[in-house]
Amino acid sequence: MIVTRVHEAGGSHIEPPLDQAWDELTRLTRKAAAVTLDTGLDIAVTEAKYFSNGVRQQGFYNTVVGSSSTGPCSFRSTWDYLNGVSIGATQATRRRTTPSKSP
Repeated sequence: MIVTRVHEAGGSHIEPPLDQAWDELTRLTRKAAAVTLDTGLDIAVTEAKYFSNGVRQQGFYNTVVGSSSTGPCSFRSTWDYLNGVSIGATQATRRRTTPSKSP
């Protein structure tokens, strides 16, 4: 999914807006695209092929960030993971660009 950040007086937002009517994978894909846009990280979310007692379990996802992956995770856990990636990347960037203070 392709997303853009629209800057307006008083702030910005991502287009297209999140639509709660979308299925879970589409919402997670949009979230991953927004995090990619904001951080520059290569992120992908896919449906997990997760089986329990020989039965495929629905509603689980894998997330790949660069060459690292995690999963299977529920929708909520995947969403939270993407939030953590976004926060971590933002803080890492700030740390590199902010001069350190000497004691």
